[in-house]
Amino acid sequence: MWIQILSGKKYISLKKKGKVAVSVKGKKNGFKITWKKVSGVKGYQIKYSTNKYFFESLTRSKNVKKAKTTSATVKDLRKGKTYFVKVRTYKIVKGKKVYSNWSKVKTVTAK
Repeated sequence: MWIQILSGKKYISLKKKGKVAVSVKGKKNGFKITWKKVSGVKGYQIKYSTNKYFFESLTRSKNVKKAKTTSATVKDLRKGKTYFVKVRTYKIVKGKKVYSNWSKVKTVTAK
């Protein structure tokens, strides 16, 4: 997938990175999410929700600012509740964040 960003009078074409491979495991009052490292990105954005359609009022997000990081833990969630999780990468181009496509949605139950 290609994206074009308007920069002055010129367009810059960027090839978006592929989707992130994700696995999720339930932990005490939360979950741990791991993914494969993607080269050429600045960081990752994790989005999780109690609704599979990711309604804004039921959704939270977490940013991972280091590209070398390949896992994150989300805590303080309700025990026994099912959460839907997805991840995407981002990079900074001309001072603006450019995001990739979201990974496939994974489900996990907080223990």
